[in-house]
Amino acid sequence: MTKPSKGAAVFFVFFGLMFLVPGLLSLFTFLANSGNHSTSATIAGAAIALFISAIGAGFLFVALSGYRRMKQQAAIEEAAPSSPWLWRKDWARRSAESQRKNSEISAWVVCIFCNMIFIPVAVNLVPQLTRQNDPRVFLLLGFGLIGVILFVVAFRATLRRRRFGNTYFEFYSLPFSPGGRLAGRIHLRLDANAAHGVDFRLSCVRKTVTGSGNSRSVVQTVLWQSDRNIPFGAMGMDPLGRTIPVDFAIPQDAYVTDHDNPSDQVLWLLHAQANIPGIDYADDFELPVFRTSSSAEQAPSDSSTETFGIAAESLSDSNAIPAAAPAQPKVIISSQDGGTEFYFPAFRTPSRAIFLLIFTAIWTGVVYFLFHSSAPWFFPVVFGFFDLLLIFAMFHVVLGTSRIRVGNGELTSTTRLLGMGSTKRFALPEIDAVVAVTSGQQGGNQGQSMYAIRLRTKNGRRVTLVDEIASRQEARWIVSQIETLAGLKIDTHVEVESPYGPPPQPGQAGSGQPGQPLFGSLPAGYAQLGWQRSRPQSRASTTVSLAMFFLFAGSMFAWQGWRFSTLKSVASAARPTKALANGSRVAVTANVVAPHGVAAATMTDADAERVLASSAQEQAEELLERAIGHDHRALELFERNVESWVGHINLSDHMKQLERRSEFSSDLRVRYANADINLTLDGWQKNDAAAEMLIERARTDLQYRAAAVYFLGMLAGRGVAYDRIHPVLIEYAKHDPDASVRQWAVEGMRYLGKDEALDELFESFTQDPSNNVRERAGCNLSDCGNFTRAQRMRMAPKFIDLVSDGSTSAQMRGWSYMALHEITDANVSSDPQAWKNWYRDHGSEKLAEFQRLDWWQVRGDE
Repeated sequence: MTKPSKGAAVFFVFFGLMFLVPGLLSLFTFLANSGNHSTSATIAGAAIALFISAIGAGFLFVALSGYRRMKQQAAIEEAAPSSPWLWRKDWARRSAESQRKNSEISAWVVCIFCNMIFIPVAVNLVPQLTRQNDPRVFLLLGFGLIGVILFVVAFRATLRRRRFGNTYFEFYSLPFSPGGRLAGRIHLRLDANAAHGVDFRLSCVRKTVTGSGNSRSVVQTVLWQSDRNIPFGAMGMDPLGRTIPVDFAIPQDAYVTDHDNPSDQVLWLLHAQANIPGIDYADDFELPVFRTSSSAEQAPSDSSTETFGIAAESLSDSNAIPAAAPAQPKVIISSQDGGTEFYFPAFRTPSRAIFLLIFTAIWTGVVYFLFHSSAPWFFPVVFGFFDLLLIFAMFHVVLGTSRIRVGNGELTSTTRLLGMGSTKRFALPEIDAVVAVTSGQQGGNQGQSMYAIRLRTKNGRRVTLVDEIASRQEARWIVSQIETLAGLKIDTHVEVESPYGPPPQPGQAGSGQPGQPLFGSLPAGYAQLGWQRSRPQSRASTTVSLAMFFLFAGSMFAWQGWRFSTLKSVASAARPTKALANGSRVAVTANVVAPHGVAAATMTDADAERVLASSAQEQAEELLERAIGHDHRALELFERNVESWVGHINLSDHMKQLERRSEFSSDLRVRYANADINLTLDGWQKNDAAAEMLIERARTDLQYRAAAVYFLGMLAGRGVAYDRIHPVLIEYAKHDPDASVRQWAVEGMRYLGKDEALDELFESFTQDPSNNVRERAGCNLSDCGNFTRAQRMRMAPKFIDLVSDGSTSAQMRGWSYMALHEITDANVSSDPQAWKNWYRDHGSEKLAEFQRLDWWQVRGDE
């Protein structure tokens, strides 16, 4: 748990003063002696002094505000000690904020700070060096490119935020648990068509920090990873923009999130990216994965899911199934001389090769200058030795090739570099296993690692067949192909090479009772390996570190006092101390510990009395949440009281989440409650007067027209002035020149619940010129909206006719197949004849099945 440390705050205060005091004194010196220097020199010196002062002020701000935030965080954690998924504010709201949320501010801060140094220095030195024909001017201008690059990065970050908004990931459950599913949806603004969909990568990553200061090293090791692609047609919409569904299976033996030790953490990271015109979409989220008392006991049956086992006997069945082929493999497979060859070409990891090429060139330049300088011989020799290693690694990554051939009772491995290399041969009976291997990456980026394929012989020998494989999925797929060809047991798990032992898990460092397993214990197989968690740093080591720091700080202040003792005068103006707000945030703590799972038990008489005696906001939130949990009494009370809440409730964070959950409930009565709560939140009563006001508002107020037609659909769906509203809604849905208005009119039609509305939606789906309108019409026909399953089944023949029409576009055909799957729940291939055959043989049977359901039972999220 978080423990506020006054010592850390004092540390940062001292560190900040070490920059702030000399920075301000230097600034005063430059300004006081400006007459003795040129204007450009004065500006350059003052800018540097101001930069140093800003660093010190930043440390002071971190010390004071950080200590206050840590106290608030400690209070939150003490309020829910056994629920770490409630310790983060965004997690407690059943969402995860994008890790790139503050990238724009950070990029501009770095850009401004760096250019505050470079621009004044360049203004002062470039003219002088140019007049002297000094070639060092090119070196100075080269460093200036860093400032330009930082500006471009900051500008792109601004454009990215303006385009996609403040994205966030909404959870369908909290927390996510091993053996269950990680499901939710990403909310964002997306104004372009992602032709290839959105690629997702879910990674369990171990983040290890070693050393400190300049020797600080961050290593990220991928423990598990899975990829998904969501087609553009599967995206949804809400009034603010797009929603992207996310659904992964988590292995039963998965590690859980662990932040106990900042130097050794286990993180679950979701990376999303899509190639779209202009600036590409990319996002990263950290997600809560914890074991709870209600965690699933069995791993989900997903053949594409890799487990966490290291020893072969600890693997589940999913590792015994051949891995699926990646979308764009780099390996080239061919049949030769009665065998199968796997060829790994040169330059197969372009980004890594280019980075290593540039880094090696810079390092070689440094070595060259060292050999031609007066530096002691030790430095060029040591740097030159490492330069040789870098050159070899660069050639290996850029030009190295590998071949693996399986056939004629043997496996051969050939590696080549510039035409030179060697071939190794192994008889198939002497091979014990072929496995994929990875290790931690310095500064790993969101779970990206390099993978190798290693062969183990039965006598214990280990041979690397190929390395520099960028895709985890491709490495597992190649292993499964080789194992199949060699007649070995299929085992596609990825071994992790780490010198740090197994990842930490909550409870390992505690003192449990003898014989009693600790919460979050290691998966099976690790105990036999004899791995233990590293011990925390000793108190003596901490004391020595603090003593060294204070000695260094005292020396710095002493030097500064001597340095500025020659100043003629020092201005000392009293600065008013700005009082820090110290009010306790009771609301935050209350939100964290509030029992949002109120729908777990059926509402009793006592519950009803308590709810009706509470405020309108509390009534609305609890009754709606219980209704989402299929509490019939809560639903009755909700319908009875909803109109009395008009003007007395607001869209709080909790209400916002409930509104989204109720929109896609598996109970049509809850979906109608969603319409009621939306009308109430916007201040509309369910009566004819409200209908007339909305019709007039839509006619006269162009900015509110889209919202007005949306609310008109809700009113008509609730039985208010249906005959009056229906033709108005159809007119806007078909003929309004604004595609946004047509889109929200189509959204309003999903509440109508009548057969004629389905036919009208199908007309919009096939004839509207806007892809956004067509997409929403198709969704409302297939799965969204307030139509029964039997009603939707009537539309299946129309979709089958649409996919059978040769003039139907590929996108429309894809949406139609998706609609058929959602309407029928049938597992039929995307082939027109296959669907015709299915409907002929099973259509009437499926319709009868839907007609036997209660009218309110539909497909839904919960």
